[in-house]
Amino acid sequence: MLKRLNIALAAVAITAGTMTAAQAADDIDVIVLNADIRTVDAAKPRAEALAVKDGKFIAVGSSAYIKSLGGEKTRIIDAGGRTLIPGIADAHTHLLGGADLLRGVDLYGLKDISSWQAAIKKRAAELPEGAWLVGGRWEGIIHMPTKEELDSVVPDRPVALLDLDSHTLWVNSKVLELTGITAKTKAPAGGEIVRDSKGEPTGVLKESAMGLVFDHAAFAKTKTSKAADYEQLARHFNSVGVTSVHDMWDNLGEYEDAWKNSKNTLRVWFGLLDIAGDREVRRADFTALAAQQKRINKEAAEREAREAVGPKFRFGYLKYFSDGALSGYTAALKQPYADREDGFAGQPVQTQAHLNAVVTEANRAGFPVAIHAIGDKGVDMALDAFAQSPYRDGKLNRIEHIEVASKEILTRFGREGVVAAMMPDHAMDGDFQEKRLGEARLPDSYAWQAILSNGGLLVFGTDWPTAKESPLLQLGDAVLRIRNGKTWYGENALTFDEALYAYTQAPAIVAGWEKELGSISVGKWADFVILQGKVQDNPMTDIRDWKVDQTWFAGQKVFDRLQ
Repeated sequence: MLKRLNIALAAVAITAGTMTAAQAADDIDVIVLNADIRTVDAAKPRAEALAVKDGKFIAVGSSAYIKSLGGEKTRIIDAGGRTLIPGIADAHTHLLGGADLLRGVDLYGLKDISSWQAAIKKRAAELPEGAWLVGGRWEGIIHMPTKEELDSVVPDRPVALLDLDSHTLWVNSKVLELTGITAKTKAPAGGEIVRDSKGEPTGVLKESAMGLVFDHAAFAKTKTSKAADYEQLARHFNSVGVTSVHDMWDNLGEYEDAWKNSKNTLRVWFGLLDIAGDREVRRADFTALAAQQKRINKEAAEREAREAVGPKFRFGYLKYFSDGALSGYTAALKQPYADREDGFAGQPVQTQAHLNAVVTEANRAGFPVAIHAIGDKGVDMALDAFAQSPYRDGKLNRIEHIEVASKEILTRFGREGVVAAMMPDHAMDGDFQEKRLGEARLPDSYAWQAILSNGGLLVFGTDWPTAKESPLLQLGDAVLRIRNGKTWYGENALTFDEALYAYTQAPAIVAGWEKELGSISVGKWADFVILQGKVQDNPMTDIRDWKVDQTWFAGQKVFDRLQ
């Protein structure tokens, strides 16, 4: 990985100067002047202005020089001293999963059961007769609901709502009836049907038990074409400064249909989610996927050549799970949860042998692997699975979340060439971390600086829709590490430039797009964002509540807050 990173940085440095040949003035499409440009380019970290031609940066430097390049047809933008950054690359999303929020109910930010019920009742009344009500983003840490609490407001239509972490599903009695889930139903391996004192399902399904609903024929009727949702989601992400994502979804055909039949301004590095599950690991399945990858990526490249806006879609990697989430006691820990008296430490969702097998076969077929791992036991399992793979060389395998760790774990990322994909706001939001872990484990939890300082490649994402879709919130959390008004283990905070690199150039490296995207450098596609103000170096301005003023994609403005 380090060799590839050095090559990428060298390529950026070579292309980082101003124009090397005279350009006809009218050839310049757009010039931005008087900006605080954070280029994320080691050869030229700061600049005042940039010029764009045919969708690419052709000059980056001083306002006086760049202004001299313009002609009569050049569009001139005065940034007024505002900070300008590369387009954000959200390195962990579930776009199509969030599409349910567009046509269902969104409970994000509502803090009690009565508020949930009011929103659910209102949205259900707006839907056609018999339609399922989907969506969710309720928080189990606030209240663990029951089917009766859903039945009281929506008794006559199926309701299936994911929690904020997407690891727990809340359903009403109508769904239990349609899917045949009863007191006699056995939970699948790695899942739980929560039951009351009489053994009856409460309406809450955890982890793999959610498949009893999602894989049922009755739920299949809720599925629609995702192309329109995909375009709407792309516009929404553009509005918060995102121009590319590392997305993860469990239906390749559904996703292929979405990107093929939509016109959008979002670049997607796609990961197929958990294709093996707890089933037998068969080499033939991975070989077939590799053939699909070749076909899909060839078609994507041909389409991109016609559009001439740079890479927009690649089927890149496979995604698996080693454990669940801290909030629901499903993250796998080495020591028991601090707020459990029964000595419970969580359970991995699959065995080490099975995880080893899927990583080996995926790497053999040419796929890098991403593994969801939140607890320290889960992270260890993922690292061990990568270490044993005889085909890991040249693969940027990665671990998602890494919320609980140890000093030994934190040194392994750089040493073993494993990418750390983390979500800053998961650390700063919520009040359960101290309860679940106790004081002793907190210094090595959510340890962004420790991974970076030990040579690891760090990428940031939101994990949307499990968190607010705001990269500026994530950047602020990474730099300030403020919880409840106080600095929280500030030794693991990052500088603004470190955090910005993790949100721009580092994800481009992981996707293999480092020569085309990730920094404001001559020759790269002109994806950039103008923020509403200027980021101060010391102390840094709290940008967690800032807005994006403009987002540009391949030299075209795709969002303007003031218009």
